[in-house]
Amino acid sequence: MGLDITVVTADWAHLARMPADARLGALIDAVCPEFCCVPCEEADRAVPGGWVWQRGTPWCAEYRFYGTTGTYAWHFQLAEAWEDLRPSAAPALREALDRFLGGLFWHGPDQRAAAEADDGPRPAPGFPGDPAPWRPEVLALGSPEEVAALARAWEAAAPRLEELREPFAATAARRPAWLGTFDLAGALLREWGEVVTGAGERGWGLIGLPY
Repeated sequence: MGLDITVVTADWAHLARMPADARLGALIDAVCPEFCCVPCEEADRAVPGGWVWQRGTPWCAEYRFYGTTGTYAWHFQLAEAWEDLRPSAAPALREALDRFLGGLFWHGPDQRAAAEADDGPRPAPGFPGDPAPWRPEVLALGSPEEVAALARAWEAAAPRLEELREPFAATAARRPAWLGTFDLAGALLREWGEVVTGAGERGWGLIGLPY
């Protein structure tokens, strides 16, 4: 079974009031509740995609991807596709998508160089008020400030995505057939745009749980 990603936006102020070691568990419990009754389960299943607010948890929401069922392989392959497309992108578009995807699930050249450098431990982003630089085992993590920057990057990139259609087609053979079309890749990008826009409008942070 492959890795899944559960994308959550959360109120950083609410998380800051929790003990540091309780935050990840609280998020998991909030988006994967034990349903109290059959109507609750049916209401949950009735939401095929978009933002889902579980009962009793006004401080966070889950984003359900319409076409990927949360399978992380889609997001990984989109990152691989961007590696192929970067040389063909205009500088402004490349800068915007580098910032956007690099803040989510793409490990760009700067991030890889930092990870490979032998210069000792480096601070890592964490939840608000963590007692030390610490990154929990999550697939994405962004503070409200980082989410706002991602939303700005998406705003710059979104109107220019069509510029990537031809170079995407030219490199499609390098990717699995299920992400072999520009329309599929573009749809997934736009859903991530919905994610950062929705989180940014609330002034909340963003977490990608590996569940």
